[in-house]
Amino acid sequence: MDFHLFVLFLVTFTAAVALPGPNVAFAVAQTLKHGLKIAIPGAIGFGTGVAVHAAVVLSGVGIFIRDNQWVLLYVRWIGAIYLGYLSIIASCGKRESRTEDAVRWNSRQVFVDSLIVSLANPKGWLATLVTYPSFISPSGSYLGQAVPMGTAATAISVAVYCGYMVLADRASVVLSNRSMLEKTTGALYACVAVSLVFLNR
Repeated sequence: MDFHLFVLFLVTFTAAVALPGPNVAFAVAQTLKHGLKIAIPGAIGFGTGVAVHAAVVLSGVGIFIRDNQWVLLYVRWIGAIYLGYLSIIASCGKRESRTEDAVRWNSRQVFVDSLIVSLANPKGWLATLVTYPSFISPSGSYLGQAVPMGTAATAISVAVYCGYMVLADRASVVLSNRSMLEKTTGALYACVAVSLVFLNR
């Protein structure tokens, strides 16, 4: 593996993930709605999504996606419809149970929701299709480069989204009014849904 190429990949990927977009907005919304403890598994959900992106692209299936953009269109609409549903639920302001069973269930649901959003975001797929191949050295072992890149990308994603969630949790103190918190969360979900449909064309 070319060390300089790998470092450049780390810097490029970190900058791409840290740039606010649909995933970041969703991570913030989940934290505002559920609190940090329940929302944190969402960061792992985003990381899992990145791992899936990497596995698909680096296995060669990404070529099919690149040549058949209609796949992303269907994925995008499925994600947008689901987010629209979450926006309505959040805006209705259903109060959640704080029992241990409820916390565990909510954490699992946050993980699944974050994974769905990650996989439904065409920006993630297109960025992966462009980024990974650019940092593979033809002189090195393909597998020896692909695995470390995918692993590093997953770890970076989890760390970045955890950071956003911590910031959102601290900012939630300002939005101490429950009704305002629910409306803000619903609006963020709606914004993510709209961005999936219109901003990734």
